[in-house]
Amino acid sequence: MDKRDHTEFDLLTVNESSVEPPTDDDSSCNSPRNLASVGYRYKKWELGSDIVLVARCEHDGVLQTPSGEPQFMTIKALNEWDSKLANGVEWRQKLDTQRGAVLANELRNNACKLAKWTVQAVLAGSDQLKLGYVSRINPRDHSRHVILGTQQFKPHEFATQINLSMDNAWGILRCIIDLVMKQKDGKYLIMKDPNKPIIRLYDIPDNTFDSDDSDDGEGDDEGFQQVYNYAHNKI
Repeated sequence: MDKRDHTEFDLLTVNESSVEPPTDDDSSCNSPRNLASVGYRYKKWELGSDIVLVARCEHDGVLQTPSGEPQFMTIKALNEWDSKLANGVEWRQKLDTQRGAVLANELRNNACKLAKWTVQAVLAGSDQLKLGYVSRINPRDHSRHVILGTQQFKPHEFATQINLSMDNAWGILRCIIDLVMKQKDGKYLIMKDPNKPIIRLYDIPDNTFDSDDSDDGEGDDEGFQQVYNYAHNKI
């Protein structure tokens, strides 16, 4: 199981789950494809029924403790978006005195991203999840930034704080694996509905996505056959 190459999963996001997310403009310097390395750790889990999962996890840094023991870290940055446009919190005014309010606002506007980072830290076995609050020195200058502050959490404790259940996450993964294992050999597409807690599995032609020369994806949907609809309250 893998994601498609050169998709939005590889890009940095901002206010992804906000009611009014930023508009996509490929010509803008703020376009996700125009923005911005890690150490890999391979881990294995036995999921039962002779299913073994091997995943390549990531660490962003390592800290040497006074006792000499290394502490692995997952380090991520939250980017400040225009608070007036996003109806958010002004970081420079609130970060020192109301850091909890700033984090709560980010959890609302970037729920998927923060949940993903937390799961990545848990799976990798990171000892610390460190979040940096990054803002432009001048809102009109996209080339110069400043770190206004940082916060550090233990991944499992932060998961509990944001109401993220790893048991639920593993259950969803196992359900998807069981579903895929029942299908005949071929090429499939897993698609998450952006606005509903629904995952759809499509049976697609083997040559789908093989050519980058197609005219704006015309005909991409031809031959797509939905084979399963999975709905869950806590995806």
